[in-house]
Amino acid sequence: MTMRNGAASWLARTTGALPLNQPGDIAFVHISQLASAIESDPYRVGEWYRSVRIRELGEMTARELVMRGSADLVIAFLHSIQRGDRD
Repeated sequence: MTMRNGAASWLARTTGALPLNQPGDIAFVHISQLASAIESDPYRVGEWYRSVRIRELGEMTARELVMRGSADLVIAFLHSIQRGDRD
């Protein structure tokens, strides 16, 4: 999966339509599932993943962080939101 495909590809992958082949794919699915627990609209989750710069994580997008091998930072960030540590 390429990260360019966004929410539509994520939905296809979570239903088992396509195999996960790369570590970034697995990180993307995990991050998308966590983000979906916060925001239920898959389109908005995809837009957030690709476009929203996260101030606390160096003004990078979740996608950029995953591509750099820092998916763990994005996952920790989403967990902090779920715990209510931030908005």
